[in-house]
Amino acid sequence: MSKRIFVGVLYVLLLSVGYMHAQQLTGQIRGAVTDPSGAAVPNATVTITNVDRNQVVRTVQSSAAGEYVAPQLPVGNYLISVEAAGFKKLVKSGVTLNVNDSLQVSATLMVGKADEIVTVQAEASQVNLSNSAVEGLITGKQIRELPLNNRNYEQLITLQPGVTSNAADQIYVGTTNPSGQVNIVSFSVNGNRQSQNNWTIDGADNVDHGSNITLLVYPSVDAISEFKIERSNYGAEFGRSASGQINVVTRSGTSQFHGSAYEFFRNDALNAVNSYTKHTGGKKAILRYNDFGGTIGGPIYKGKTFFFFSEELRRVTTPVTQTAILPSNAELSGNFAVPVCTAIDSAGNCTAKGTKISSINPIAAAYIKDVFSKVPAPDATGTLVSSSSGVFNYQESLIRVDHTFNPRWAIMGRYIHDGIPTKEPYGLFGPQSSIPGVSNTSTNSPGQQVMGRVSAQIKSSLFNEVGYAYSYGAITSDTDGLLACIIHEG
Repeated sequence: MSKRIFVGVLYVLLLSVGYMHAQQLTGQIRGAVTDPSGAAVPNATVTITNVDRNQVVRTVQSSAAGEYVAPQLPVGNYLISVEAAGFKKLVKSGVTLNVNDSLQVSATLMVGKADEIVTVQAEASQVNLSNSAVEGLITGKQIRELPLNNRNYEQLITLQPGVTSNAADQIYVGTTNPSGQVNIVSFSVNGNRQSQNNWTIDGADNVDHGSNITLLVYPSVDAISEFKIERSNYGAEFGRSASGQINVVTRSGTSQFHGSAYEFFRNDALNAVNSYTKHTGGKKAILRYNDFGGTIGGPIYKGKTFFFFSEELRRVTTPVTQTAILPSNAELSGNFAVPVCTAIDSAGNCTAKGTKISSINPIAAAYIKDVFSKVPAPDATGTLVSSSSGVFNYQESLIRVDHTFNPRWAIMGRYIHDGIPTKEPYGLFGPQSSIPGVSNTSTNSPGQQVMGRVSAQIKSSLFNEVGYAYSYGAITSDTDGLLACIIHEG
């Protein structure tokens, strides 16, 4: 008896989890089937075909009230056909379903033979009449074609009303950007806290909950089908966070093979020499920015299995400039232009002053030997302006597979792997020191996410969805500047 109770509770929990995540990855189409007089047509067969895959994904019957609902549909373009005894077959094309949509697509059947077909083009603008959610959609075409500095989809969130940004000028991936700023997703939706946004990919959590303002993985813009920002009045399935809900949906394969390849580059050979470099007779800082990759997707098995793969690599070497105030050679030798404290008592009070320090503290002497002797000399004012090369690389791999057994059962799985190795010439979360070569760090921000989903139509009016997701992110950093060498030698 106890086993039966346990299995029953587990089944209810799985139903609940499936419902919570279903609306975060898919959409639904619903409507009413009527005759020319407006009377309900029960037991009409509604067949929903995914045009992108040329695949029937759902078949449902209208109820006694003439209503039908088809939940858990992947995003895409659809064709809906409605058939009932004594009526002409109605085919409605041009239905576009986006993530979290609940489209109302009703059908009025005309009396006639079943082999007669009435074709109707759906309205260009399909309005969500099922709820009062305040939301905005960014399509895949917009993501890929709008100019994006550093190709990060996060920037497009600010196109929505009520969204303000406190993000860095360079919205980068990983831990820091070349300016030394931390990469946080500092967007406020309708005046709410930045840490209260909920970021998901295919319904899987993508928030680093150590801070609530950084992400775990960064999918390539060429791997994103679309994303939607729920700003307010959204449904109960969006739990945990009280602010915006940013839901990204990755691309899937279609009935035909499609692929792409690209490269974006910048190089110091194309840059002019700035005025300071001209004045000092220096050389241009090294700049190498190569962002390249590609995608491919298509069918695998008999119109039932589809795949999509994306790979993006970024190799970036960019100048990072800092200004430091350094002691002169005379000061390093203990000779000063103005009197300084040369002796103190046990309480730390100065007991003598002079322009010459004859006895230098051993720790200070070691710092002079191991650090100041190995950095360039400052100018006459003691100022050193340095430009060092920072490395900010990135590699992202994504693979997604969708399989439909029949119009009742479907599964999908997706894996993302990020590697973001960087070298910060002035230190992680810096500058830790403005003196070149002192606080250099080597960092990596790896991220992984794997998820799977099973959707089932158990009966004509009973649906279930079960999903699992695992997300991982980390920051590993080692110091490899002059101070690190001193510590290792010591």
